[in-house]
Amino acid sequence: MQISQHWRLNQQRYALIGEECPSCRAKIFPPRDVCLACAAPAKDLFTLSGLGEVYAYSTVYNAPAGFTGNAPYTVALVKLDEGPVVTAQLTDIDDD
Repeated sequence: MQISQHWRLNQQRYALIGEECPSCRAKIFPPRDVCLACAAPAKDLFTLSGLGEVYAYSTVYNAPAGFTGNAPYTVALVKLDEGPVVTAQLTDIDDD
């Protein structure tokens, strides 16, 4: 089992916690305490759904030292349904 898959399957160990700006309602991830859109304090925590759309991806065939045993693996930029874009390793996908 891949490490990222292990974490994904253990809900108690995995949660995307962000902040919502009470002023402009912007969603912020990771939490920063200040809204990137309007500079207001943003301290309202919420859990992101983890659902979104793959914006871009790349498959790593020549991994850096320490990760060669995991190659090939695919990483992606994912635009979450709530708005923020995160980097993630994709699992349970076809090699095609």
